[in-house]
Amino acid sequence: MGNLLRMSMLKKTFLASLAVCGFAFTDSFAGLSDDDFIEAAWMTTRFYGAQRSGQGPNWILDGTNNPTSFTGDKYNGKDVSGGWFDCGDHVMYGQSQGFASYVLALSFAEFTKGFYDLYTGDYTDYKASKDYTRKGGKPNDVRDLLEELRYEADFWVKAAIDDGHFVTVKGDGNKDHNKWVTAGAMSKLGNGDGGEPRDITATADDSYTPGMAAAMLAVMARIDPDSTAREKYLKAAKTAFAYAKKKNGVTNSQGFYEKSWWQGIYEDGPCLAAMELYRTTLDSSYVTEAKKYYNKVNFEKNSWTRLSYSDASPITYILGEFYFNWHPQGDLAGSENYLESMYNQPQDKNKDIFVKDAKESGFPTRSPSGGAFLYALYAKFSKDKSYDNLIEKNIAYLLGDNNDKKSYVVGFTRNGAKAPTRPHHRGYYGNEDPGRDVNGVGSAPEKNKLLGGMIAGNFNSGSHDGNVSNWQVNEVCVDINAPLVGALGYILSKKAPVDSVGSDVESPEDKKKREEEERKKKEEEEKKKNEGIISGRISSTNAFSLVRNTSSITISSANNEAFKVHVYGLNGKLEQEVLSKGQSLNVNLQDKGLKIIKVMSKNESKTFKVNCY
Repeated sequence: MGNLLRMSMLKKTFLASLAVCGFAFTDSFAGLSDDDFIEAAWMTTRFYGAQRSGQGPNWILDGTNNPTSFTGDKYNGKDVSGGWFDCGDHVMYGQSQGFASYVLALSFAEFTKGFYDLYTGDYTDYKASKDYTRKGGKPNDVRDLLEELRYEADFWVKAAIDDGHFVTVKGDGNKDHNKWVTAGAMSKLGNGDGGEPRDITATADDSYTPGMAAAMLAVMARIDPDSTAREKYLKAAKTAFAYAKKKNGVTNSQGFYEKSWWQGIYEDGPCLAAMELYRTTLDSSYVTEAKKYYNKVNFEKNSWTRLSYSDASPITYILGEFYFNWHPQGDLAGSENYLESMYNQPQDKNKDIFVKDAKESGFPTRSPSGGAFLYALYAKFSKDKSYDNLIEKNIAYLLGDNNDKKSYVVGFTRNGAKAPTRPHHRGYYGNEDPGRDVNGVGSAPEKNKLLGGMIAGNFNSGSHDGNVSNWQVNEVCVDINAPLVGALGYILSKKAPVDSVGSDVESPEDKKKREEEERKKKEEEEKKKNEGIISGRISSTNAFSLVRNTSSITISSANNEAFKVHVYGLNGKLEQEVLSKGQSLNVNLQDKGLKIIKVMSKNESKTFKVNCY
């Protein structure tokens, strides 16, 4: 790790020298404007509205015969409807959903000013304007990501039934994949084809999923402007964490998500839950809980993998270092070097793009977005700006600023980028006919073409795969999008921040800044208020000095010039006027109370305030 540390320092020195010379990476993303990043953030955020299960509203189902879906989801008679669909299917897998919701909530909390208010959370603005582009949206004084997060958080509140029951999966992946129809249409097909009533898993031996949900809810309990919502989210966070503490591992889900994928490391879920509960409540008992799980996370084992739903330990590492001053045992030398080992080993072909393991692993777009997000967290907490260009470059690459002009976000075509048009996503095509198969669904409705989901991707080809059924390349998922949205939020918080919208909760940084400004202002006011008030001592200027006695004052001129003394009451009425030829002057004050004493010569004047007893 010593060599790695030296490499990191040399690299930062090199980056800094380029910046001084004025050409640090400017050629790599010169084509992307602030507005391009705003467009990308808008699309990738609104993607979560296309993933809404339950009553919705879900904007991608607008105009279909079935605009709601799976409203009958129940467990032991309790309503557990809502939440986000996992990917391009209609199962709700809490493993990826918990990860995605926490990453997004953490992003909102840390990069708030990079998230915009461009539309109304129920999408009535788009319906009214019949325009589902960015222009058709209407601000409503709530940042868009917060509205998407609220929808998910409200589901987690339902999922956290009690400390012995927590919903980790809704639906069955095998049944769900029988028909290629919208969520609303599938709801009516019956259980055998993925419809209602759906199978609900709520007693799994799963600590990771409720841990990540608890972490997300704990963050929501400090960022939501609604005090009632904050109370609701905190209560549910504590319930989810109580469930997580009783369990081990991760839910197995019919081959779609398997416990083994976590490589035996699930403790990052409950650890992050305890960390965030402490950050929200400042209850030190959560620090003890967090440390217990932290000590079990094998950071060394995970130090060569990518951030994903099955490995949130890099976030645990960063929070542990910067909020709790914890450092893992072994040869790991801080967050910066930990990130270097995972991401910043560029290939010759794509210098500084995080594609180290992309050819060997599935869903390669996770690498640039996950690396950018983690470096953004590091930059925020360490106040280190040296990686900002690297963060921006990786996100720009995913948006089409690459040799192939290949965008990996459905609908993002800025600067001539070629966007995917055949994502593996049922709702995108609006098909409600169960007789059509995956490759016979036709083109998407015009309004759905700005889906905003980032595909799994393929960095080995300059063209997009047009085979809808090829989920290995064309799948779009809530967990893939989350770090991308977070990194975009960081970029915009630096390049084009929105300081406030009507519903904002004051951030800790802004609160500290405001309190400091108020303190300074109060000190200045006190200084002015007390200026010239004498209590048995001399107060002097270059021209005059004044000493207060029991019921009189003595005024002297520093340069022996003639001067005039006016004594005013608090009502502004002149009570006394006395003249001096330059000698010291004793003035008996006629009435008790605070007096304003104005002393004037030809070239000088001074005002004192004196209490007369």
